[in-house]
Amino acid sequence: MEKVKAQIEELLYENAADFEIAKVLKQEIKTYFNTLEETFSTSGGKDFLVKHTKKIDSILKLIFKVAQREMFGDYAPMKNSIPLALVALGSYGREQLCVYSDIDLLIVYKEIPGYNTKEMIEKILYILWDTGLKLGHRVHTVEDLYDVSKTDITIKFFIRLKKINSK
Repeated sequence: MEKVKAQIEELLYENAADFEIAKVLKQEIKTYFNTLEETFSTSGGKDFLVKHTKKIDSILKLIFKVAQREMFGDYAPMKNSIPLALVALGSYGREQLCVYSDIDLLIVYKEIPGYNTKEMIEKILYILWDTGLKLGHRVHTVEDLYDVSKTDITIKFFIRLKKINSK
């Protein structure tokens, strides 16, 4: 993964198109999928699913970093101050992501002037789509979550879990 990070840093330095960055990530994903049989032979069951989920996590973190760098350049705020969160849902959130399952994401943001959160979300989604990963996603503002939770059991569970963890 370090080699991929270096390639992406170079592409960012050269102001390459998002599609070029996605091609590097797509190749990394293809290489990773080609090694799955070997990985499964050494670690099965829950251990394998956790390792697979962590690999997908590392790709998403890298895509978030790319979007952040492209949006803010050298003047990026600390990543925990950006009013944007990627939340893993479903089997991905439970660290039970099967190899060909879609990656369920809840993207939550707050519109604050200067952060360009909607543009950053678009950039993240476009790069994810260009990598070829199957993505199931929802995008909501923080303010909308409560109303959406009334009709969506997955989000209702997420909000309930958040309340429990914050006590």
